Amino acid sequence: MLSLDCSCVFPRRWGSRLALALVALGLAGGCRLGDRVGSALTRSALWRGSQTVTGALEVGDEVSRQYGSFWDGIPVTAEPGQILIAALESEDFDAYLELVDGQGRVIGFDDDSGPDVNALLAVRLPEGGTYTLRATSFEPESTGNYRLTYVLTQIDWQQSLSGRLQEGSLQHPEDGSWMDKYPIAARAGQILIASMTSSDFDAFLQLLDPSGEVMAWDDDQGGGTDALMIAFLPRTGTYTLRANTHKPGEEGGYRLQYALR
Repeated sequence: MLSLDCSCVFPRRWGSRLALALVALGLAGGCRLGDRVGSALTRSALWRGSQTVTGALEVGDEVSRQYGSFWDGIPVTAEPGQILIAALESEDFDAYLELVDGQGRVIGFDDDSGPDVNALLAVRLPEGGTYTLRATSFEPESTGNYRLTYVLTQIDWQQSLSGRLQEGSLQHPEDGSWMDKYPIAARAGQILIASMTSSDFDAFLQLLDPSGEVMAWDDDQGGGTDALMIAFLPRTGTYTLRANTHKPGEEGGYRLQYALR
């Protein structure tokens, strides 16, 4: 079951089809914000102009044939080149987000890039049209309330860097592929969004926490073979971006952009 939050949130695997139709027509009654007004995840300036949907996964909703999870589908109409940022929060289940294109293909997904077991997703949309956000759960048959916040935007990148991966570059500890490392000092509660583009190789991004553990990654959510990654940073310290190739032996130039909000 779904309802649309009338307000926007500033500074700062997946319902009932009838309720969704009412939302689309602007007829859903009693616009409600949910239990929390602007969570730590959605206070960032990245969410300026966002929309919020509150709902519940419950018996009778659509069910994923592959995973057995209940899901709600929220249509999103985008223009070419926009970036979709979405957060799914729940105190009742392990939140999971998918973005599906007009042909029914999953082009983006996330499990735990938000705080705790909440989902945080960023996908660059090279083509305009209507996409579907699937608000779902990681575990099958999970039920409960959720809050979905999303925005279509362009990013004002704070840093833009050019680099080249080739023989002599640092090597990834797992597969020996070439990589560069970029330290980023951040405060607890900030959100990092990073883009890596290359016309020479399949770009791959990883984010390490201050302890050196991989906490987020992306391969192709930047469109084509480019990477676009987003993560909520739970503590103050120095994080590390790894600009990497998807396969060992790939070489070439790249552009890395990132912003902290």
